[in-house]
Parts: sequence; C-alpha cells; structure tokens
Amino acid sequence: MKKKVIIIIAVVCVAIIAVVGTIFGVNAYNNYTIQQQTEQQVKSIDDTYSKFTKETDRAKKLVILSDFIKNKPSTNDEIKVEVLNSVEPKYNETLAKMQKFFTDDYDKTIKDNTIDSKTLEKTNDKKKLQSCIDNLEALKKTIDSEKSNVFYKKDIGNYDKKPDELISSYNDRITAIEKAEAEAKAKKEAEAKKKAEEKAKQEKKKQTESSNTNNTDNSYSDNTNSYSDSGNSYDNGDNNYSSNDSNYSGGNNYNYDSGNSSSGSSEKHYDSWYESEEGKSYFDESTGEAWDNNGNTWNYKDVQEWF
Repeated sequence: MKKKVIIIIAVVCVAIIAVVGTIFGVNAYNNYTIQQQTEQQVKSIDDTYSKFTKETDRAKKLVILSDFIKNKPSTNDEIKVEVLNSVEPKYNETLAKMQKFFTDDYDKTIKDNTIDSKTLEKTNDKKKLQSCIDNLEALKKTIDSEKSNVFYKKDIGNYDKKPDELISSYNDRITAIEKAEAEAKAKKEAEAKKKAEEKAKQEKKKQTESSNTNNTDNSYSDNTNSYSDSGNSYDNGDNNYSSNDSNYSGGNNYNYDSGNSSSGSSEKHYDSWYESEEGKSYFDESTGEAWDNNGNTWNYKDVQEWF
C-alpha cells in the first residue's frame, strides 16, 4: 500500500513538472515570437524612414509616406497585439516626422510669402504681390493633393485658410494700387491737356500778334513808298529833290535837283537848276558849269570870283 502511494505521488509530480514545463515552454516561445516580430517591425519602420530621408524627389517621398500609412502593422498580418502595442509609439513618432517634412515646407512657403499689414499698406510693388499670390495659389494645390497623407488622422489646422486670407489681402492691395495709379494717370493727363491747351492759346496769341505786327509794318511801308513816290516823281527825274524855300532877286524861284533832269540839257550832268522868266538854268556843282535852255553857257564860279 505504501509502495502504491509512493508511485502515485511520483506520477503526480511528473505530471505537474510536465505541465509546468509545458507552460514555461509555451510562454518562452510566445515571448520569443513577440520579440522577433517586434524587432522586425521596428526594423521595417527604421528602414522606411531611412528611405524617406534619403529620397530627394518630393513626389516619391509622398509615395513612401502613403505606403507607410497603408502598411501600418495590424492583427490582420498575424502580428500579436503585444507587438502592435510595443511598436505603436515608434510608428507614430516616425509617421509624425515624415509628415513634418511636408508641413515644414508649407510653413516656409507661407512665411516667405507673408507681408505684414503695416508693410502691405505702404508697398506699391504689384509684381511682388502677384508673385506671392502665385506662390500661395500653387501651395493651395499642393496641400489639396497631399493632405490625405500629410494630415492623416490629424486636423489640417490653418493650412486651408491662411493662404486664402493672404491672397485676399494682396488682391485688395493690388486693386488699391491700380486705383491710385489710374487716378494719378488721369490727373497727369488732365494737367498735360491743360498745359497743351495753354500752350496752344499762347501760340495762337503769338501768331495773331505777329500777324497784326506784319500788317502794321506793311501798311507803314506802303505809306512810306507812296510818300517817296510822290516826292521823287517831280519833273520825271530819278530821286529828284525840289525845294521852294530859296528865292532869287525879285522873287525868282530856285529849284534844285540832285539827279539828271529829263527836261533841258538831259545829256549833261547837273546838280541843281533854277527857273526864271527867261527859262531854266542848270548848274554842275563839281565843275561850276552852267547853261540854260537858250543855249547860253558860263561858269558861275568865275562869275562869283569877279564879284
């Protein structure tokens, strides 16, 4: 009896040891499996991030991010829950760093194309404003095409509003600048038109004054010529001068002519002549010769010396 009890006890102990050993072995295997899967997932995450950082093409970076999100470890891949819980912090951290590459670029573009309100009020550079608008419009398209991955399970925040706010303020400023330019142009054109009209009036006034002056000068010249003609037409001579101011004994009139007379001895040169009852007498001042219409000749200088 005692021997049977000992055998039973021994069998129970062996069974207990077997059960404990089995349990220990299963746990050890499970732990090993969890460790192996965890290491594999961590390595996969690190390899993906390394590939992401080395890639220089933005579009390819986005593909890597998209695949990283799609291939997130799950129980569907026969990965133990313990493994998922273990690698989840690592996965989320890596996802955030990859997303940050894109959001940092968004922030830089917004910053580079932001003009503060005080500066904006003073700027008149439409080209700069239009360049900012174009850059922000391009950014909006980029965000729209990337947001499903960049903001995966995250709030898009102010990225869908800030570009629109800046674009609106820049368009308002451009409108204000163009309005001011149009007003300045209209004012300049009005001033130029006024100056042109004033100049035209002055030119017209000068022309009128010049025309009046020419008419006055022509009138004076006509009168002068008329006077000269009437004064030089006596006795049909050229440039003759007549004088009635000198009297000769008993009221005889002396008439002086500095040209060649057409009456009397027209073939001889004479400087003066006088008319008496006997007729006309002519005198050459340079030689003293004198003659009359009756054919008489004498030298009046000799006659003066005699007396």
